[in-house]
Amino acid sequence: MRSAEEGIDAGWHKGGRLTVARGPHHLQALRDDIATYERFGFGERNQLLGAAETAERIRIAGALGAVYTPDCAVIHPGRLVRGLARAVERRGATIHEGTAVTGFRPGRPGGPGPVLRTARGDVQARTVVLAGEAYLTQLRQLHRQLLPVWSLIVLTEPLSEEQWASIGWGARECVHSYRMSIDYLSRTEDGRILFGGRGAPYRFGSPIRPAYDRHERTHEMLRGMVRSWFPALRDVGFTHAWGGPLGMPRDWMPAFTFDPATGIASARGYTGHGVGATNIAGRALADLITGTASALTELPMIGHRSPNWEPEPLRWLGVRYTQRAFGRLDAKAERTGKPPGGPSLARWLGRH
Repeated sequence: MRSAEEGIDAGWHKGGRLTVARGPHHLQALRDDIATYERFGFGERNQLLGAAETAERIRIAGALGAVYTPDCAVIHPGRLVRGLARAVERRGATIHEGTAVTGFRPGRPGGPGPVLRTARGDVQARTVVLAGEAYLTQLRQLHRQLLPVWSLIVLTEPLSEEQWASIGWGARECVHSYRMSIDYLSRTEDGRILFGGRGAPYRFGSPIRPAYDRHERTHEMLRGMVRSWFPALRDVGFTHAWGGPLGMPRDWMPAFTFDPATGIASARGYTGHGVGATNIAGRALADLITGTASALTELPMIGHRSPNWEPEPLRWLGVRYTQRAFGRLDAKAERTGKPPGGPSLARWLGRH
């Protein structure tokens, strides 16, 4: 189902992607990136840019180079999901909202089908698809299969033409750097900068609460990063700040599964790349459920099961230590100009 055919205006814009080396400490990672793309046959789709070539696309303080690929687009996820909802309703489906699922029961061969449990009663179906990403951690059977990790975002006010002229960014590429603790940014349709990243702390026991979508220290850090990346915007205002949890499997590997015997299907573990990965997952699950052999059903994510995360308090200790250690490694690299190197406990805990 194509968005244009369904009349879905999802704000699609294919401007490509820039992975930026913001200083000498990122250059080795940049070179490693290029080598990896070449090794897997994608070298011609990923171009190494020097400092001047990077500045022709976007002027970022400290940028010494970048990897550019045209194979990336930006969309408005909210508009996409609302458009998809209208499309499935036109086909006769009913979407039920506002009722929390508290558990599930697999079906039995020759017996009753799988069941979703809610506070208002049980719902039985021939097939149940569990695709709640980080929220699946709130179900007992899947509690340790994923870790809820918050990704937070700040949004600037609309920039003036003069401000955009000082930055460039005319092609509206998606942008991120080689920071271990993650950053990502885009230029919106209405002329703002969206800047996101990690930093909000993991909470003991993997709870998910609406209040966790705000973490002022992290949001303020992200505002400071906008000003650091673009010194000409030191006085820019910000209008919005928000966030949400993403699902992190222990091995960072997504999983698309379907068991015909129990009627349970699942797609999860996108590690922050869910906008694109859910499209693939939905089509793969459709083929698995209908018994259609396809290239999608041969993907390595099919039938994959990640190891469980460690039980508490080991999970809390390890994740909080790793979060802080990655931040310290980034800060040291920026201060010394040397890439994070050598073995470390944080790298071992975060291996995948």
